Amino acid sequence: MAVSIPGVYVQETFSLSLSVQPGQTAVTAFVGDFAGVPASGTRVNSWLDFSTLADTNGGVGKALGPVVKSYFQNGGGSCYLVSTTGASLAEALEAVTALGDVTILVAPGLWDRGAQAAAEWARVLTSWASQNKAMAILHTDRDMTPDQAGKAIDAWGLGAEARGYAAVYFPWLRQSGDDGPIAPSGAVAGAWAAVDRERGVWKAPANIALRGIDGPLHQANDTDQAAHTNLNFIRTFPNVGTLIWGARTLYDTNEWRYIPIRRLFNAVEHDIQRALRTTVFEPNTQPTWERVRSAVDSYLHDLWQLGALMGNTPQEAYFVQVGKGITMAEEDVAAGRLIVKVGLAAVRPAEFTSLEFTQEVSQA
Repeated sequence: MAVSIPGVYVQETFSLSLSVQPGQTAVTAFVGDFAGVPASGTRVNSWLDFSTLADTNGGVGKALGPVVKSYFQNGGGSCYLVSTTGASLAEALEAVTALGDVTILVAPGLWDRGAQAAAEWARVLTSWASQNKAMAILHTDRDMTPDQAGKAIDAWGLGAEARGYAAVYFPWLRQSGDDGPIAPSGAVAGAWAAVDRERGVWKAPANIALRGIDGPLHQANDTDQAAHTNLNFIRTFPNVGTLIWGARTLYDTNEWRYIPIRRLFNAVEHDIQRALRTTVFEPNTQPTWERVRSAVDSYLHDLWQLGALMGNTPQEAYFVQVGKGITMAEEDVAAGRLIVKVGLAAVRPAEFTSLEFTQEVSQA
């Protein structure tokens, strides 16, 4: 603004500030019959927090203590306890939804009421996960063999869409210093959180040594694992300890077979959706579209630089499209629809590493 004489000058400027910020990827909710826990859920920030809660509520300490202990021992962060006491599972999951930031569901007592109830819970939990772009970490029953476990999971009858949002772990674990075995889902959820924090949600949460664990209750072998690809095994190997030895969802084909791919897409969708709320009621015109494209492109470029996406160049790793004649027709613009298309070349884990040796014999 040019100022030539004394006086008051007013200049009004406005710009839609838009950026996509990474959110939390490993916020766990433990769901089950936890007497004394509020119906709306309660937040637990550490093992000390839980111990304090258990001191005043012995029931929750007995029902949940060993599993939550293994969660924090293996790197878990703040989590929620949501009880079904006096409520249905559907009502408990409404409370989980209201919490707003849960990305992982764990049901330590999944099998407490038998196989039929476990199947019903598995279907409801994975359905909620698929609708909310989260993951359900499930486990098999305590005394099952690999064959029994594999058949039991197949009998759940999960929908094709929901299968990509669930991962099942086998077997139960022997916790150090504790008399009884524990479900593996708590320790696994803690390991997921640790990997997210140290490496990123795109890193497969596998080949990780579990802490506070003396070993699996059932010693599986390569034959067991090859025969039951719907299970993620926890196995003990000489000189390295007890490892999570699997990184698969229950999805049958390559698209969503691996846990880190499903979770990466979940995280990206959450982050972009949250950022684009600021565009609601903005003019549905080229300047808004360019701000959206630029913000999403910057966010995905950062992910590519961190190693989350494949490709030697950004163009090989992802694309962002938005605009009339590109993602929207004239009718979309007139109806107030702003449509953004995003494509990612997600990194896949090296599940099978092969070595080839050749011996060259010199001729005399």
